[in-house]
Amino acid sequence: MRRLFVALTSAMSVVAFTHMASAADLYQPVYKAAPPPPAPGWTGLYAGVNAGASFGSVKTDFNNSPVVITNEGTSVTATFSTPFVGSDRVYPSGFMGGGQVGYNWQFSPIWMVGLEADIQGALERDSANLNNSFTATSVLSNGQTSGGDCCTVTGTAVTDYTTKIEWFGTARLRAGYVWGNGTVVSYVTGGLAYGKVDFEGTSIVSGTNLPFSVAQSFSHNAINMGWTVGYGTEGRLGNSNWSWKVEGLYMDLGTLDARGVVTAISNPGAPFVVTGPGQVFTHSHFTDGILRGGLNYHF
Repeated sequence: MRRLFVALTSAMSVVAFTHMASAADLYQPVYKAAPPPPAPGWTGLYAGVNAGASFGSVKTDFNNSPVVITNEGTSVTATFSTPFVGSDRVYPSGFMGGGQVGYNWQFSPIWMVGLEADIQGALERDSANLNNSFTATSVLSNGQTSGGDCCTVTGTAVTDYTTKIEWFGTARLRAGYVWGNGTVVSYVTGGLAYGKVDFEGTSIVSGTNLPFSVAQSFSHNAINMGWTVGYGTEGRLGNSNWSWKVEGLYMDLGTLDARGVVTAISNPGAPFVVTGPGQVFTHSHFTDGILRGGLNYHF
């Protein structure tokens, strides 16, 4: 009886061990890949560089005071206005590049606001040549308005001028929508613009039937204040601290006035003298369109 009990016990142990080994063979643990790290948020300080192209536009209004010629022998003066009046537009365009710094605040999973300031160097300039023939009727100080060639003056007005935008900067608010699993933000932006604008040129007004010539130069530059608005998109480079951006801005840099300075006068011949040189006045309005790309590092 004892031998039978030992045999049964041994048999049951073997069966139990075999079953446990089979169950162990059937169980295979499932290993899941670790989830990817979450995309970095947009809150924080950043700085970067950018480069692109600027497409400026400058509208200039021209005007001048009348030309006055005096006969010193009789003190009779002839006053007439040359058609140095009208408007012209040039397009100072070129390469621009610089840097920016800013701070973002992502206050929800899909909304972000921020403040950005940038400074840019620019190679924007354009020139024009205006050549106008004129016929003007003079008014004599003795009241004479006709007779011979005394009251009709013909000639030409030649103007060369150049406009420049040498550098500019902005300080702007940004407000954007976050998408692409938090890795991309598209935004609108706007705020203050400032920059150095320049206008310079020369003019020569000369007569034919009453030979005279007056040459003037005019030049003025200033750091103007204005405004800017635009739109852009910025995206993370993987899960790094770097991001790329593409941005377009429209900028208004205000107006600039210049006044001619007489550099040379050729008189009609004794006893006639040019006593009023017809001083030139200009009024220019500077605007600019900007398209640029850049890189930012987020601290």
